[in-house]
Amino acid sequence: MAAQWIRVTRDEESGMPTMLVRAVVIAGVLCAGELICAPIYVNLTHGRIALLPWAMVACLLAVAFTYTVGFALLWCVESLCGRLRPSLMPVAYGIAGLIGFAAWGYAVYPAFLDSILRPLGLSGLSGSALVAVGFNCAVLGFASFFLGSMAPRFLSRRKGVVIGIGVLTLLFAAFGAYTVASVYAVLY
Repeated sequence: MAAQWIRVTRDEESGMPTMLVRAVVIAGVLCAGELICAPIYVNLTHGRIALLPWAMVACLLAVAFTYTVGFALLWCVESLCGRLRPSLMPVAYGIAGLIGFAAWGYAVYPAFLDSILRPLGLSGLSGSALVAVGFNCAVLGFASFFLGSMAPRFLSRRKGVVIGIGVLTLLFAAFGAYTVASVYAVLY
């Protein structure tokens, strides 16, 4: 018999793994949020980065977070908060997303931006710009994990939609990776 902590919960009708559906929705919400918030980052760099390429790089970072650290956070919330009332579980997921994506965003996003700005002789992000990045990522993290926690109820029986969202997030991440490789090839 498998240990309780490695048990995979699935939708009874479709057989889709619940945690996978959550992760795909979280990645989709984060990508949508990054597309909406990309002008903030362009403004923080005083227009030194292009809007659409940065949006795709931000999607790459969001997808990388979701499919690595995000899975660990989902597992932690399921394992540690399983005894909470069901009505509080979306808030528990949201708080985990807030903390996790805020930490990731505060550390990783400025590092990527600075790696582009500094070779151009520009100063990196500091002070209020770092706070803005962290706050933005905290809000997106809470929203995405909160919505992701409720998604299996609505999307588990819609395999095509889940697969479509997953493929779209991976395409955005691939375009972001191409953008990073192209920019670094010119800068370094």
